[in-house]
Amino acid sequence: MKKLMISALLISGLTLKAQHDISVDVLGFAFSKYGLGYEYGINPSNSVGINVNFSSKNMFDDGISNNPIYAAKDGKYAYSEMNIVPEYKAFFTPNKGNDGVYLGLYGKFRTSKAAGNTYSDTTGFASTGNLKYPTTDVSTTGLALGVMGGYKWKTSGVLFLEVTAGVGKFLMNNVKYSSVKAEDDPNFNQEDYVPYIGSALAVDIRIAVKIGIRIGGGSQ
Repeated sequence: MKKLMISALLISGLTLKAQHDISVDVLGFAFSKYGLGYEYGINPSNSVGINVNFSSKNMFDDGISNNPIYAAKDGKYAYSEMNIVPEYKAFFTPNKGNDGVYLGLYGKFRTSKAAGNTYSDTTGFASTGNLKYPTTDVSTTGLALGVMGGYKWKTSGVLFLEVTAGVGKFLMNNVKYSSVKAEDDPNFNQEDYVPYIGSALAVDIRIAVKIGIRIGGGSQ
């Protein structure tokens, strides 16, 4: 028991000495994205971290999905999205440890699902003159890599403010329909469900304003 207590105290001491930054992206709230960020200070000039956020709003929807022929029966479809973003930062002007100007690299794993989309099924239309409006789910999976830069202001206490901007490229974007017939609907716009800019440019744009707290790190 004594050895176990000593080990726990040692681990606790090492954990408190290490630097842990926990943050929320307040700018993301404006786009209905909610999540947390975590960053571990390897040393005063380098850190690694991960961000996870969720959203119930599709910011790439061009509005076509809101017409009665294309959307769910209540005029809206149920949407959910998750982003997992690991990152590395190199700080060039550290003053309080992992603060000041930085450049870095990031990856992004993105998944989304839009459930209950209606679409027009023309099967039998020629003979009956009636269109069918079945529903389909649309799910996506994407993987991106990019570069970023920013600035982190660290107070004399535990709080910090961080501004980040980055640009990347999606290396993979898969779109799947639960109904194969939906893929043939000319009204269905696949770009409503993938993070394309313009007509077909698979570019990822990152802009974040974070507020957070720092745990550990000694006097930094």
